[in-house]
Amino acid sequence: MDTRSTGSVAELAVATKLAELGFTVSWPLIEDSYDLIAEKGGDSRRIQVKSASKNKGGSYRCSLSHGRPKRHAYTKAECDFIVLYAPYARDFDDIIFDGYYIVPVEDIGKHQLAVIFPAGKGKGNIAVCKWEKYKDGWEKI
Repeated sequence: MDTRSTGSVAELAVATKLAELGFTVSWPLIEDSYDLIAEKGGDSRRIQVKSASKNKGGSYRCSLSHGRPKRHAYTKAECDFIVLYAPYARDFDDIIFDGYYIVPVEDIGKHQLAVIFPAGKGKGNIAVCKWEKYKDGWEKI
């Protein structure tokens, strides 16, 4: 699957999950620094969706920056949340749910890359990833 298709699959997966949780989901008409708008109870949030790709070791890498030619971190002026999406259910026979990590943009800081993996699937003695506290944190939105 090419990069654009992978991104579209991630956006649709996140939009579906948001709709299941009672959010109204919209897309900007023109390309912007966010992919979706999630609205519930009169509050709207700008969501940037980042799809993660699996590497040989079994973890997933996800870029937390954007821009060309010089990449830079997202800011509160550009979006409210970054949702990292990893297709765990597709890639692991013993996992039935995909990974969603809901990160407030201000928590990204200067990080340019997130390495995520399902709990218990880390290398060596690393049982959970650094981003685990954001997993399934939909209530933040």
